[in-house]
Amino acid sequence: MKKLTNVEYRLLSRTEIAQLSQIERTETIERVYTMHDGNLVLKKEHWDVPDWGPEEKQRRIAALQDEHDAGATVFGAFDGPTLVGMSVLSHNPLSSGVARFNLAGLWVSHTHRNQGTGKALVRLVVKEAKERGAKTLYVSATPSENTIRFYTSLGFRPAETVDPHLFEDEPEDIHLELMLQSNKEKGQC
Repeated sequence: MKKLTNVEYRLLSRTEIAQLSQIERTETIERVYTMHDGNLVLKKEHWDVPDWGPEEKQRRIAALQDEHDAGATVFGAFDGPTLVGMSVLSHNPLSSGVARFNLAGLWVSHTHRNQGTGKALVRLVVKEAKERGAKTLYVSATPSENTIRFYTSLGFRPAETVDPHLFEDEPEDIHLELMLQSNKEKGQC
């Protein structure tokens, strides 16, 4: 696929979060990861992931606006006037680790995947997390092969200590973490 060069990345205002409804998140998944004895195991499993319906979109928008009001940082990727990607860094560190922040959301429209949009959005979150003093960035990720390979390509690894609250909410997810280095050190993200 051709890499997009005209995508603009920036902080989103509370009202702009409503543009989440523009992101088209459909996906066909053929293989998923599970965790067995601390190792990632890939297995065949077919999922047709539909776009969120109107009610689910509104529920998610309201929840993200509440997170924004509480201090979360929300980044957007725009292709012209259309929001094609969004990433969210939670406002407070997780209680399951010292200076451990949560990448609370990452969505990229189907048409903009595999073109650097997600990577750019994660890099913005990493930069913000470091500025807040984070030592680790945590994500509870959809177990699809593409999602987990995306995160591991950025340096994320299975979490040594799984956050109990996020695991309770999403036990089927793969819980990953990225050890953050200071700006003077080099890392993959």
